[in-house]
Amino acid sequence: MRKKIYLKDLDCYINASEKEKNSSSYMPNRCFNLEKLPNDDIADSLECFIRDRGKRLTPGSIRSDIYPFNLLCGFLSEYHKDIKSITDVPLDEMEKDARKWLLKNGKNLTQTRKRTLYDRTEVTDSELVKYIRKIYKFYENGKDVFSFSSDKWYLKTVPFEVRDNPTNPTASISFKDIKQPGIRHEIKKVIYKHLSQKAAGTVCRELGACKHFSGFLSSVFPEVGSLTEVDRDILEEYFVYINTASVRKSFRTELEALKSVFITAGKILDDTELERLFLHDDIKGDPAVLYKVYSEEEVKRLNSAIITLDVQLARVLFLHQLLGTRISEVLSLKQDAVYEKEDGTFMIRIYQIKSRKYYEKPVTDEIKKIFDKACSCTNERYGKREFVFVRDKNPDEPMQYSMLKTQLMVLIKKNDLRDDSGEPFGVGTHMFRHFYGKSLTEMHYDDVMLSRLMGISTSTLRHYRKIGDKMMAEETKAYREGIDRLLAGIMDDWEK
Repeated sequence: MRKKIYLKDLDCYINASEKEKNSSSYMPNRCFNLEKLPNDDIADSLECFIRDRGKRLTPGSIRSDIYPFNLLCGFLSEYHKDIKSITDVPLDEMEKDARKWLLKNGKNLTQTRKRTLYDRTEVTDSELVKYIRKIYKFYENGKDVFSFSSDKWYLKTVPFEVRDNPTNPTASISFKDIKQPGIRHEIKKVIYKHLSQKAAGTVCRELGACKHFSGFLSSVFPEVGSLTEVDRDILEEYFVYINTASVRKSFRTELEALKSVFITAGKILDDTELERLFLHDDIKGDPAVLYKVYSEEEVKRLNSAIITLDVQLARVLFLHQLLGTRISEVLSLKQDAVYEKEDGTFMIRIYQIKSRKYYEKPVTDEIKKIFDKACSCTNERYGKREFVFVRDKNPDEPMQYSMLKTQLMVLIKKNDLRDDSGEPFGVGTHMFRHFYGKSLTEMHYDDVMLSRLMGISTSTLRHYRKIGDKMMAEETKAYREGIDRLLAGIMDDWEK
């Protein structure tokens, strides 16, 4: 029998903090009225969806679901009153019918939202269409069986372990934008193989390159339905297309990804021509990029604002600077990472997600103090955990980079933080690593020590072994003065 689900009976309301209870969006007597739905079967299936969101969302967020839920009730009662589950209808068909219903009832197909943080206005789909997508995603995520034929793969269901960045994970990949059915099937074979060999982020870049190439084929060579039909002439047309249809300066990464896909596809499809389609000089080197690094004054301005963040976020960023690691390596630190050697030296063991290797370096008392306090804070908030910095919604997982990045953007905008040239700061935390490398270089560490402290090979040091203008002036002062005296004498004789 259908019923009403009151907000006060959902987990997020039951476990709400005093601050949330005092919020204007806290309305415990509002409800999801399942009686508005066309039949009991749909009501039962949507009750599972609503209660699951009631576990994961905040009280304010779950309350905002009531409006699109009421729209959904009206839509289903008019267009799909006989189905037993909303997912009985393909998603694209359901979205199409929802838009028809919105037009028929004089409601907007889109909504405009001002993104103050990014200083732009976004036009998005209606609340009804977005709510329908969330329902489909909920039931798709509930499927534990991997299907090769599906155009959307959830990586947790792939029948082997996928190497992913736990601080910036990839939940799913989609093949829907590859327009040619034959090519889509071939690309799936390649991506499936690469998922077992490469990091998820690398595979995503390859899939993105395939989508762009598919779009080109669709508009310029619509008759091509298989990768085996792609020849050198088509590829050269693509080179012209991407270099004239975009303002981007370099497509090196994308072309390297596409080349990797073609080579694997050639092996899978037994087509040696496809393997050799790219020539050695097709992929040009990237233009030289100006090495950027924070000045000491910029670091001071940033840190004076960082201390106002949540204490754990501030500790993440301070350890990031003190250790000189990548931000993902700080976010994925485990609570047993710091240990004491027999000689009393404290060491920290850091896992490099990029290379899948560990490296160790000594830590100062200050670093150990911050590390220990961060561990204690996490354990007090969430109970004993594996990671030093954890995700609020799931403390068994490390803190997510996306959340940290958002908080930094808010901080920069709120405090109007600007660099030495007067421009608003970006949120590229890797600049702190540049500053660390420059600082070590100016302390005259040799390559072996510098590579050990930064956790990189000596061949990679060229990206970090830079010095500042001030030190350059000081280090060359004696030489320049000597040259000035020498040239002054020569110039005096010459002018005579």
